[in-house]
Amino acid sequence: MNAFEYRRAQTLDEALELLAQYAGDVRILAGGTDLLVKMWNTRLRPRILVDPKGVRELQELRYDPVEGLTIGALVTIRDLETSPLIRSRFRGLSDAAGLLGSCQIRSRATVGGNLCNASPAADMAPSLIGLGAEARVISRMEERQVPLEEFFTGPGQTVLRDVELLASVHIPSPAPRGECRYVKHSIRRAMDLAIVGVAVALGTDEGDRCGDIRIALGAAGPVPIRARKAEERLRGRRLDDRSIQEASRMAVEDARPMSDIRASAGYRREMVRVLTERTVRQIRDALRQRSEPA
Repeated sequence: MNAFEYRRAQTLDEALELLAQYAGDVRILAGGTDLLVKMWNTRLRPRILVDPKGVRELQELRYDPVEGLTIGALVTIRDLETSPLIRSRFRGLSDAAGLLGSCQIRSRATVGGNLCNASPAADMAPSLIGLGAEARVISRMEERQVPLEEFFTGPGQTVLRDVELLASVHIPSPAPRGECRYVKHSIRRAMDLAIVGVAVALGTDEGDRCGDIRIALGAAGPVPIRARKAEERLRGRRLDDRSIQEASRMAVEDARPMSDIRASAGYRREMVRVLTERTVRQIRDALRQRSEPA
C-alpha cells in the first residue's frame, strides 16, 4: 500500500472542497471494505483519503409515507438489514442487505460505498433499481438526481465525476398492494458473490393483475440490467403460472452475462430464468396471502 494523506471532513462543504481541490487524486473513505483492499493490492493509489463520517447528513435514514425513503451514503448495510421499517416496507432491500458478505463486513460496508464500487455482482444495486431508486449526486457547483439504473457505466465505473460525491439514494413509497423481493444464487450460502441476483418489485390490483413492475438483474451483464421485456409481458396481466413462466424466459433476452471462474454465461442465463420465475411467484403468493381475510 502506498503512502497517503488522511483528511477528516466534518461538513459536507468541507468534503466537497477537498474533492475539488485534489480532483483525480482523492478517494472517499466510507467503510473501506472495498477501497482499502484495492489500495493494498496497489490497484488504486490515491494521494488523499477523505473520511466524511463526521457529516451527519450522509448517515441519514429517513422515511416519509408520502415522499418515500432516503438512505444516506454512509448508512451501513447492517443498518438496512436490521431496520424493522426496511423489513416491513422494503423487503427486497432487507433481503439483499442480509446476503452481503459477513456480519462484520455488513457492519462496516456502506450503501454508498457498495454502489460506487460498481461490482456487477453487487447485491444492493438490483434491489435498489427494482425499487426505482434515484441517486443524489453533488459537487461544489451543482446537484443532480440520477436514476440508479443509469448510475453504472461499466464494471467498477459510474457516472460520478472526480469532483462529485454520492450523497444519498431516494426510493419512492411502495404501492399499497406492492411488494419487493431479492433472490441470490451463489455457490455458498454466505460470504460469496452472486452468480446471479434478481430483484422484483411489483404491485397488483384487486383482481390479481400486475400493475407497475420492475425487474433488475445482477451479475447478468457488465452493469445491473432491467429486464424490460419481462416487465412488459407481465404488466396488466394476471399473475398466473403461464404468464410468469413466459416472462421469465423473456428476462433471459435482456441478460448479457459473461463466463468466468464462477459460472458460464449459459448457466447464468438459465439462472436468470429460474430466479425471475421464483421471485415473481414469491411476491404473487405473498400478496395473495396478505389480501386473504384473517
